[in-house]
Amino acid sequence: MTISNDPGYLGYQPTLEPLKLTTGAGFVQTIQPSDGAVFPSGTTVSIVLTAPGGSSLGTWSATVTSTAATWNVAAATCNDIPANSRYTMLVTYPTAPVTTYAWFAGIVVRT
Repeated sequence: MTISNDPGYLGYQPTLEPLKLTTGAGFVQTIQPSDGAVFPSGTTVSIVLTAPGGSSLGTWSATVTSTAATWNVAAATCNDIPANSRYTMLVTYPTAPVTTYAWFAGIVVRT
């Protein structure tokens, strides 16, 4: 059964965007909560990377403050991530029980 406002999926839908990596350059990114919100103390944000074949390539953890999640990943680390790998950015809030959302997801694009 469907209803007129059926979103076509169940659960939280992450924003689908490519993760662009440039050979020889690091990954530097800052993300802020929307609408003046803040990250509660104890929030974690990480990017989980998997190779095109599905094997783990590691996790890049952000430095999280109340107003931003920031990454500064060295070029040597970024250069090892192949094109067409997949990533998921996970945000975990210190609720009881802990709540984790897939905030962004997509493929790795090399330039």
